[in-house]
Amino acid sequence: MQCQHCRNGAYRMNLSTEKITGILTTAGKHYIARKALEDEGLTIHQMVLANVPHLSDADARDPDMPIPPDVQIVYRRYIDIKGFLDDNTVAWAVTLDQDVGDFDFNWIGLLTQDGTLIALDYLPLQRKRMGVNNVVTRSFVLRFAGAKALSRIDIPAQSWMFNHNPHLNALDLNAAVQARGYFENCLTLLKQLA
Repeated sequence: MQCQHCRNGAYRMNLSTEKITGILTTAGKHYIARKALEDEGLTIHQMVLANVPHLSDADARDPDMPIPPDVQIVYRRYIDIKGFLDDNTVAWAVTLDQDVGDFDFNWIGLLTQDGTLIALDYLPLQRKRMGVNNVVTRSFVLRFAGAKALSRIDIPAQSWMFNHNPHLNALDLNAAVQARGYFENCLTLLKQLA
């Protein structure tokens, strides 16, 4: 992901230039068209994760693919947060807490309350293991005309989509510099005592 430095020093994701591989399903396109005509708005209810045998992230996404059978579904979660990137791009996310797992997944889908599969994507095999410090946030970004207005999302996704790597790298560098200074001071003190 590309990052840009914001005023408060945090690094935020710039998803507007990233490749979005998830697709609207055929059923999802019809559902969205109906909701737009009825002016009801689009509400995504759940994110579904599945481990589909012989599925590759290099495969062309099939807009007519049904939701995988229950035996392949490894986790379902209600949407935790949603946000917009621009007028035509929106994101939904779930957090997989440390008590969630153990499973692998390579398929992700978005469902409405009535069970319509709106969108799907194929992923390289992802692992989610249970345990302390193993919390994963999984996002799904979709781009279609009028996405923000139809989804009635008014929170910028940039407010919660962060790339923490630059900040963590800066903390690591700062800790190394401080440790070096400490040991240099100790060495100087030892030389003076000798």
